[in-house]
Amino acid sequence: MSDHRAQVPLWLSTSIVVLIALVTANVMAWRSVEPDLWGHIQYGEDWIHAGEMPRTATHTFSTPDHPWINHENFFELSVAFGQRTIGGAGIIVFKCCAGIWLLWTMVIVARRRQVSTVAAVVAMIPVAWGLAEFWLARPQLFSFLFFGVMLIAFEKAYSNWTVDRSIQYRWLWLCVPLTGIWTNSHGGFAAGLCVFIAINGLRVVELVIWNRNQNQQRSWIDALRQSKATILSLGTVCAFAVGAIFANPYGWELPWWMLVSLSQPRPEVSEWANILDGGVAIVPFGVLCLLTFLGLRWTSVRRDWVEIVVLLLIAVQTIGHVRHLAFFAIAFGYWMPAHVAGVWKRLVEWRPTLGTHPEFSRNAARMLIAEVCLVALLLFGALGWQFSRFGVDRSEYPVAAFEFMNENHIEGRLVVTFDWAQYALAALAPNTTVGFDGRYDTCYPQEVVDINFDLLFGQDQSRRHRGKNSGPVDSNRVLELGHPNLVLMDRIADRPAVQFLDQHDDWVRIYSDGLSVLWGRSTVYDDPDSPHYLPVARRRFSNDMPKGIAQWPGFPNRAGKDAFNPVTAKQASASRVASNPQKTL
Repeated sequence: MSDHRAQVPLWLSTSIVVLIALVTANVMAWRSVEPDLWGHIQYGEDWIHAGEMPRTATHTFSTPDHPWINHENFFELSVAFGQRTIGGAGIIVFKCCAGIWLLWTMVIVARRRQVSTVAAVVAMIPVAWGLAEFWLARPQLFSFLFFGVMLIAFEKAYSNWTVDRSIQYRWLWLCVPLTGIWTNSHGGFAAGLCVFIAINGLRVVELVIWNRNQNQQRSWIDALRQSKATILSLGTVCAFAVGAIFANPYGWELPWWMLVSLSQPRPEVSEWANILDGGVAIVPFGVLCLLTFLGLRWTSVRRDWVEIVVLLLIAVQTIGHVRHLAFFAIAFGYWMPAHVAGVWKRLVEWRPTLGTHPEFSRNAARMLIAEVCLVALLLFGALGWQFSRFGVDRSEYPVAAFEFMNENHIEGRLVVTFDWAQYALAALAPNTTVGFDGRYDTCYPQEVVDINFDLLFGQDQSRRHRGKNSGPVDSNRVLELGHPNLVLMDRIADRPAVQFLDQHDDWVRIYSDGLSVLWGRSTVYDDPDSPHYLPVARRRFSNDMPKGIAQWPGFPNRAGKDAFNPVTAKQASASRVASNPQKTL
């Protein structure tokens, strides 16, 4: 290898880009199945099948007539259509591709800000890290994509702002229908609307200051008057964006529900925890904050104070609620690469050799290319392995318990742990309904929310916020509401509930494995005179953790793209009864 110093060759920079792209693809493909996906597909499928939107809670026995303010309709219709056409695996591939697309748009914006492709792609590593924990096949996925689209619109609208203070309003007007779609997809529209108003409002402040500085003899009132046309135009766009949130099936009721819901803390839900209680999420947040500080401190390009203020506001929100980390990472990805690259330029100016490397000999270049190809092959393999393992992990979800229920025709009203509820209501439909699920306060009153968590948490109030009308903590109340006949708990995560039910005279274990425990009401399943009595010989007990991956969607009596179709569910149930009517319980 020669001592001659050379710039990074094109083939090497291209290799770096490809390898980082594969790394981010693996990150975006991580966590293929999450607890709420079944419910989202089922609700969308129910709407498509019925031809109309349900107005009250479905798949529940506790509050079947309670109004349902569903702010995720568009997402649920989308994933239901996706399940029908490309299947569950296709939805996960879409999730991965959507993440890569979002990151690539950030690279394009960075390139337009005079950042090299390699530097821009490298800057995507901490961004992908910040997104990883929250990049799930859930409605928030649409929030993150729409937030990215909105920031792209700002990039286009204010592209000439520093030159002549002009605005391309057509890009801002595109955000109005975007806000309407966003409102019907996920509650993150509130964050997006706040950012939209904040950026436009701060641009107005910037314009007034600029007009004032153009002529020191001019008063602030005159500067404000000179900015009048822009103020009116931006105010009109913002007003229409606010109005777009009322373009939903519920009108004013959805925004009002959002205000009430957001005013209530949710310590029971981990994603609403603060950053200090958010587990490992504090690490990528810290890295992004450090890079932001260093980038703004030693940048070699102009600092945009509007972007800095908004980024700071999002960071503050992230400290309070860890789920905002994804918004912080996205804003960082669009706004900070030029500043981070500026730090590298400063370092190169200080140490010129950092920007070069010893010239490769032909053999060394071939060896490095071979190594790059090997790493790329391994990353491709890891990505393929993730997709090939798509399905329902038996060690995370009660697939075996549902199979037992199906084999023994056990059905009815099920109290089920929070993280499994939407899987249960889809897998066991139509003959089994649940008492509470991840729809939370969109269709359940606070009292129902509280009594369900009373069973899960017991007397531990460290992660609780109970409504003022919910009464004292009582683990038994949920076992009486709607008179359920079945209870399914996670024997690892729900220890207080497991201990309580094992000591309860009205409930008897009828199934258990290393993951889950199923109890039946004693008068139904433990009384020989009951028509639904389950003989001891047919009960099943084990301490072994279930293993393997069940075929998506992990339903005990149906599979395929039509598994969520209500007609398919009814046919499967009828076929089961017809094949063995004497075992119906």
